[in-house]
Amino acid sequence: MTVAWLTFLSDYGVEDAFLGVCKGVIARTAPEVRVLDVLHLVQAQDVEQGAAVLASAVPYLPAPAVHLALVDPFRAEPVRGVAVRTADGSTFVSPDNGLTSQAWAGAGGVVAARVLDDPSLWLPAPARTFRGRDVFSPVAARLAAGLPLEQVGSEVDPADLVRLAVRAPEVDEDHVHGEVAQVDHFGNLTLNVQAADLEAAGMHVGDDVELRVGGKTLRAPFRLTYGEVARGRLAVCEDSFRTITVAVNQGSAATTLRARRADPLVLARVAQAAAPDLLPAGPA
Repeated sequence: MTVAWLTFLSDYGVEDAFLGVCKGVIARTAPEVRVLDVLHLVQAQDVEQGAAVLASAVPYLPAPAVHLALVDPFRAEPVRGVAVRTADGSTFVSPDNGLTSQAWAGAGGVVAARVLDDPSLWLPAPARTFRGRDVFSPVAARLAAGLPLEQVGSEVDPADLVRLAVRAPEVDEDHVHGEVAQVDHFGNLTLNVQAADLEAAGMHVGDDVELRVGGKTLRAPFRLTYGEVARGRLAVCEDSFRTITVAVNQGSAATTLRARRADPLVLARVAQAAAPDLLPAGPA
């Protein structure tokens, strides 16, 4: 089977040559493979952020595909590299540190896995500090060009793969404890909260809700989109990935609230103003 697409996520940034040389290795190894960049501005060594971004993106990426993900905090003894096949025919190539684990479900679940332990598939004399270039990129390119999964290395039991736990919100009678899962380019705060969580705590679209974050308490409207509030105003809404987001219309919620990824946040129900009773109509 030939897979034409190789998607690529990393924390390599764009300020130096790390990303470019990895893509160069892919092009030299398998020039027919098309590379789709997902994100290369994952915070340095932030495996949890990379995992969350990849999981949210996979349902919208080509399938089957090879998904190369490289966020690999350096350790004295590097974690093993793995190639994980999912039910949709895709293969996730990454360090075995949980980086791709949240995305497997969106691709149908794991059906097989291999350790990247065949040096004949790597670049010669691989550097100890740049496995992304010397190990992961050439193996991912070969897989995307049609190399069978069974030829990349030793079999590993999928149950032995490292998995990151998904931190779920806590829903109480009138409030939800969550956290900032991501901060995007616009400063919007994506939470680990769904609309159903807010509804379970009695908060519905059209209500005002109370936000508690970083020692501050504010009130914001829960709307369909942040475009429904005035410029510079804060709003709570559901984003395009079906998660709850705190945003400022034409502004930055991260700056306004001085909030960062992983900060705890509480959304609480507040008493809504009751509509005035209507008087019965008088005689015509």
